[in-house]
Amino acid sequence: MVKKIILLLCATSTAWAQQPVAAPKVITLTQKKVAELALQQGYRTKEVNLQYQQFKLPYVETLARYDWLLNAATGYEQDKQAQLLTSPSLDPHNKIERYNTTFSLQKPFTSGTLATLELNRLSLNADYDSAITTPPPGNQTLDRAGIILEQAILGNFFGVADRGTVNAAEQNYQASEILRANDLENVVLEAVRQFWQAYIAQENFREAVSARDRYKKLVDTVRRKTSLGYSNPGDLPQAQAELETREQTVKLTSTDYLASVENLLTALALDPKSEVKFEMSAVLPAMPSLPPKATDDLRAIRSQKLKVSAAEESLTASKSLSYPTLNVVGKAYTTGVGEKSEDSYSEVTGGSRPDYYIGLRFAYNFGSDIQNERIVYNKLNRDLEQTRLQRQMVEVVDANTQAERKAQAAYSIAQSAEKQKAFRERAVTELNRSYSQGRTDINNLIIALNNSFTAEIQYITAVGNYHIALNEWAASRDELIPDEQPSEDKK
Repeated sequence: MVKKIILLLCATSTAWAQQPVAAPKVITLTQKKVAELALQQGYRTKEVNLQYQQFKLPYVETLARYDWLLNAATGYEQDKQAQLLTSPSLDPHNKIERYNTTFSLQKPFTSGTLATLELNRLSLNADYDSAITTPPPGNQTLDRAGIILEQAILGNFFGVADRGTVNAAEQNYQASEILRANDLENVVLEAVRQFWQAYIAQENFREAVSARDRYKKLVDTVRRKTSLGYSNPGDLPQAQAELETREQTVKLTSTDYLASVENLLTALALDPKSEVKFEMSAVLPAMPSLPPKATDDLRAIRSQKLKVSAAEESLTASKSLSYPTLNVVGKAYTTGVGEKSEDSYSEVTGGSRPDYYIGLRFAYNFGSDIQNERIVYNKLNRDLEQTRLQRQMVEVVDANTQAERKAQAAYSIAQSAEKQKAFRERAVTELNRSYSQGRTDINNLIIALNNSFTAEIQYITAVGNYHIALNEWAASRDELIPDEQPSEDKK
């Protein structure tokens, strides 16, 4: 039995070993595709969109103050309480049942107006003592319908504070929506940086492998010359030591390359087991010539101007609310009563029993001086937002100028690094030929090789820095991504 189990396990393991291993998915990435993927499915993009959706709640909460409010209440009451015997109908042996139902619909407006509709029905069912000779009707219904209008005429004068509060909330929300595009630009920039970091890591790894192969050839050459007695003392161990250095560099660069690719795949929400293929242009793009960007058109400035306007609206609202409350109140009711609910309803709709009221409502709180403190606070907030606007007006100009200057410098450095790489490679070719002929020391050749490898890495890094600088320049001009980016709730 044990032998059968062992044979079965061996057969199963053999079958598993024979199953073909799926090849990793190959993903071709360009700088443009990385930017698109970052915006479409990147984790950071989702975080930004979800974060900015939360900013809508304060605005909606402000608007909710002007929602329709429906109230309904109904109840049953049985009354047999002890009362003073002022009439036969109030005899303590009487039993009275009441059904009371009330509906009201209330709506505040940003004009400082509060409108209320009320409907009330009171049904009475009385069971009087049998000793009463002329009892009142046992069943009665009282209906009452009316409208109440209340208008602010001093504090919150005709809705000045209400409109200021709503406008401030709306402008603050709009300001945050504008800045969402800036945060998405930062997400794209970070993805582009990771793209170039991964590409540079790949090229560094390839260059390290190439350097190791060249040193292997150098070791073979030195060993051959040593066997023929043409090399100098110490040439072979020196070349072998350099080869070991390149072996170490291959291990380090391979680790950096794998980590950079994994970070890039994670940032773009791609399969971490995918194989990345970088599609790059061999031609270094020229430095673009762009017209000046109007400062007022930049998102940061437009957003800050909205915040200044919102602060002004809040200040206006606080000034209006610092006055005492003085409202005009008007009421109009119609009532109806009858032994049957139909009779009561007919009287209400007929309007034969109207009830009118007009008056004033005054209120004023004092003692803490909170009204003036709110004005001072909102003045300080307005001054703060205006100061931030003035600072940002200067900073965005500086940032744009510095980004353009950085791109120009990066372009010059990349061009120079390309020439330097060619010169270093030419030096290696000439010194390699000279060393083969025994006309130069191996140290000169090793120094030239190392300088050539360093120049290759510097060139690749310079190209990446130039592309990153171009994207940063575009971001400083709000041209990296369009203004309108759909948030998650709009998709």
